[in-house]
Amino acid sequence: MPTSPRSSTELFPEALRLSPKQREVLNTLQTFPQGARAQDIAAALGMHVNTARGHLDELLHVGAVRVITAPAKGRGRPSLIFQVRIPDNRSIAEEYIALISLMAQMLAEKSELEDFQSQQAREIGRRWAQSVSSPHLVGQDPLEPVYRKMRDMGFDPTINVSELEATGQAPMELHACPFVSSGVEPSPFICAVHEGYLQEIAQRDLDGKLALRLVPKSGNGTCHIQVAKAPAGEPAS
Repeated sequence: MPTSPRSSTELFPEALRLSPKQREVLNTLQTFPQGARAQDIAAALGMHVNTARGHLDELLHVGAVRVITAPAKGRGRPSLIFQVRIPDNRSIAEEYIALISLMAQMLAEKSELEDFQSQQAREIGRRWAQSVSSPHLVGQDPLEPVYRKMRDMGFDPTINVSELEATGQAPMELHACPFVSSGVEPSPFICAVHEGYLQEIAQRDLDGKLALRLVPKSGNGTCHIQVAKAPAGEPAS
């Protein structure tokens, strides 16, 4: 039976027991949405690159960051890019308070709680997205705000950008879920709410440049969002 992602609370800095210096390095890294090299962090904090790399290695060891390899430019060695895995606690609180308020108003039929196809759940998700103020997010890369939103909400996302660029679609894997806690897993209704949320932000904030479809429990302890780019000049369906 497929398993759910880990609980997002396991990624909170409080759970990781970080030192003040580790928190400082982590907070600085969080200002780089797509990650940064050790030398970038060292420059930002005015410390030696080996010191920065040591703190980043400690953060990697406790699971607060991940590291990826960037393609080498020219004959140089590939760069190691460190990325934050920590969610934004304020975003979690604001987003889920808005969600719970809407669910209290709209959820009437308990029989729908096991129904991922529930249109009521999707409508809750759409209204949830509408109720949370956000800037218009479209830039040259519409994927970046989706990635940042999922990270800050506690879903610990990863995506193969090269696959998306090459084929026009790719899964954004979600390695954590705020609704997974102490062995309790979200109902299919909650998953459908999240899909409605994603559909609304794709239409409202991304101008339909990306289509977002949630696939719960897609395997290996993850859910994923199927991300598809719209053909040039056309909105994603």
